[in-house]
Amino acid sequence: METKFPANEVKFEKAVPVWLFGRETEMNLWLSFRAVAKGAGNTVLRLTGSSAYNVKVNGEFVAFGPARCAHGFYRVDELDLTDYIKEESVITVAIAGYNADSFYHIDQPSFLCAELIEDGNVTAATGGDGFICRVMTEHEQKAERYAGQRTFCEIYNLSPEIEKWEKDAEIEPRDFAIAFVTETESKNFIARGCAYNVYDRIAPAKIVSHLGFKVYTGDTSDVRYPNYIVLRGKNKAPSGKIFTLGEVETDLFMKARNVEITAVRETDEEVSAQTIAYGEGVTYKMAYNTTGRVEVDVTCEEDTEILIKFDEFLGEDGLVNFRRMYTVNALLWRMKKGTYRVSTFEPYTMGAFHVFVTKGKATVLGVSLCYFGDAKTERKYIGGDPDMQKIFDAAVETYRQNAFTIFMDCPSRERAGWLCDSFFTARAEKTLTGRSEIERNFLENFFLPDGFKNLPHGMFAECYPGDHYGGDYISNWAMWLVIELEEYLARSGDTDFVNAAKPRIYALLDFLKKYENADGLLEKLERWVFVEWSKANELVQDISYPTNMLYARMLEAVAKLYGDLPLFDKAESIKKKINEQSLTAEGFYCDNAVYGEDGVARLSGECTEACQYYAFFCGVATPEHNPVLWERLLHDFGPERIVPAKWPEFSEGAKWQHIHPANAFIGNYLRLELLCRYGENEKLLENIRGYFLKMAKLTGTLWEMDAPTASCNHGFASHVVYWLDKLGLVE
Repeated sequence: METKFPANEVKFEKAVPVWLFGRETEMNLWLSFRAVAKGAGNTVLRLTGSSAYNVKVNGEFVAFGPARCAHGFYRVDELDLTDYIKEESVITVAIAGYNADSFYHIDQPSFLCAELIEDGNVTAATGGDGFICRVMTEHEQKAERYAGQRTFCEIYNLSPEIEKWEKDAEIEPRDFAIAFVTETESKNFIARGCAYNVYDRIAPAKIVSHLGFKVYTGDTSDVRYPNYIVLRGKNKAPSGKIFTLGEVETDLFMKARNVEITAVRETDEEVSAQTIAYGEGVTYKMAYNTTGRVEVDVTCEEDTEILIKFDEFLGEDGLVNFRRMYTVNALLWRMKKGTYRVSTFEPYTMGAFHVFVTKGKATVLGVSLCYFGDAKTERKYIGGDPDMQKIFDAAVETYRQNAFTIFMDCPSRERAGWLCDSFFTARAEKTLTGRSEIERNFLENFFLPDGFKNLPHGMFAECYPGDHYGGDYISNWAMWLVIELEEYLARSGDTDFVNAAKPRIYALLDFLKKYENADGLLEKLERWVFVEWSKANELVQDISYPTNMLYARMLEAVAKLYGDLPLFDKAESIKKKINEQSLTAEGFYCDNAVYGEDGVARLSGECTEACQYYAFFCGVATPEHNPVLWERLLHDFGPERIVPAKWPEFSEGAKWQHIHPANAFIGNYLRLELLCRYGENEKLLENIRGYFLKMAKLTGTLWEMDAPTASCNHGFASHVVYWLDKLGLVE
């Protein structure tokens, strides 16, 4: 009998899911729920919701949730609040109902379901007694999207009275415009499935400059907004669910863009209280690229406006580029005269940030990030090489910040649960924690729903949880899912999970069969065919040989998982055809073949470094059968082939310049994996240093690309700890 997903249902005793009547699908509506705990011996808050919530006790942040899950399923948190509760303690749950398609939070109706349990008795429950609710009008609902793959920017209009809601046990409800909520449709509640995050407070390392600025008031008619703010044609990147510029209350993109720096006074100060007047700013630098909620104590001598701009590192000019990743890396608070502890709702990723006062005057202190990530690891680097120690530490930070409840590509631009990335991050989890707990959650999300809206039957979403209204998918990434499942079984011994996944895996095989040609090779795959971030991604039609190499490897994985021996023979046949067709007279594998007008497929003549690595990784080639090619890859390729931080520019004297260079994802990783697999330990260490030391030095985290042009904190990059462990350099 097959195990069904899920097998971990959770029930609430009294609570039911609630929201404002008729507003469950309204974009970016935020509510705050409040209950008062009496100070029992044991206090637990059981809750879940959509899209995301912050839990506070007496104004002190406690937790962010819920753990992300598939469409129609909701993971339940059970927070032990006993240590936070004194007599008459105020518990607040601020919940954001985003209702916008993204790669971060799913576009589905908003709700909160929560119950407070004191010494075993439910003393407050949504849909019953004990919780009251208000609309968070201090947060601007009609805001621009933060990024195409994320939801909305954060803009606040604060007054001192709001603090009473979070801290005063006795309040006058009519002072807060209490809202009446009603029960929503029933939900599928399941267990959280993984440990809770840590929320350490991390202060900046130093103040590195004082700034002067003016507000640009010239012509801005030619400013080209990102397409997630102003939609252009069919390019909606990826969402059409936005507030238009005519609807937004504050044009944060333009406000941040129009801060024009007029003076930079570099400094190297300890972090201390800073009094900042209009036209001034202060630059804070973190010890390393850090993900967390921004928290600042602010005393406003008059009505004040504070703008923060941030990025993962300071540019050579000493400034941050808030648009570097096509995001709006900006935050805004408007405050009436008074004292505040301001914070963001969502975590953000930054290595440096500017605090500007764009109106009034304020004293700023207690600046910190409330860290979001997995718990610290007990594993340590023992190699004695300080450079490798930096790389190890950067890999650990990269893992921790990309592992809160699922594996993410990055904690900044997307927070997406991408397949293929997860293959590498899962190895890092096992290396650093000894568990495969988050991996199970991550994989389970893909199997919980019967299928994916707007995707063909049998195909998996390329990243999940997320919305794919455009119907895009990556066949290659579905293959990586199967290969990861094979390793997950070896790591966990979880045969029930693997058996439950079997019907979905065979549905994938049936889907891919439709693209097999007479030779058994996949051809003319639709949607996005992804090999890696390099020239290789331009060489994917009509027959992509790296894709077929991966297809053969996937078939072997299915054969091993389910004892399907004929699939071994099919995989061998595909490998044989690839060697017959793709291997050139020069000894390199050509990336693709293209059909001519005569209906004959011929090699394109283009060869990439990544394709060669796919061949060895997937077992199409081996050092024994392809010794000349292996020796070339071993000695003529690697990090020294490219000018540092100037990918894809070749170094002087680089060999084989007609072989297009690999990028970090995933060509360089396949290279390093092969060096590890075949015992080239000295070369492996040399290459790790060559690829990653520049990253560790600049940001203290590891990057998506070989140069800092995209995310500088990418989950798969934490895989470095796996290789160092294999080398015996981690205990």
